[in-house]
Amino acid sequence: MNELNQNNRNRGKPVFLYLIIILVLAFIWSNSMDNPGDSYQKSQKTLEYSLKIMNRLFGPEHYLTVFFTGHIRKIAHFAEYMLLGITVSSCMAFYGKIKIQHIYNSLSFAVITAVIDEYIQLYTYRGSSVRDVVIDFSGYFFGTVISAFIISLIVFIRLSLSKTK
Repeated sequence: MNELNQNNRNRGKPVFLYLIIILVLAFIWSNSMDNPGDSYQKSQKTLEYSLKIMNRLFGPEHYLTVFFTGHIRKIAHFAEYMLLGITVSSCMAFYGKIKIQHIYNSLSFAVITAVIDEYIQLYTYRGSSVRDVVIDFSGYFFGTVISAFIISLIVFIRLSLSKTK
């Protein structure tokens, strides 16, 4: 009976996770389709908003604020792919069968997605960069590691709680 309830609760989750993955991909690739002027304006607006927060937290001369100011676009690439890594690894964990082939497929998906992202930018006259592919992949990998850590922590806590009962 308990297994049946678990299956009913999990019925809609894979569709929801796939939808999130599709939305994150759409967000990433739609940003790549911006022309150089629109992309620059988005970066500037994001920078202005973020600098208000950074200045309050650290001050305008702090090295983190200065670094953030100079690397806003690269940080955005990293963050987009980190979110993608978290969603894909959460989807993989949902099925509970994470083998080396699944991890290889996931990392291959990250590289292919990043290459497509840069390829799209060729047609918007923004140019492409191998460095951006590396940054994108690093963000994806970091998101996967964060997700794996959180999932492992949840599993550990659940096992600890079930042993105490």
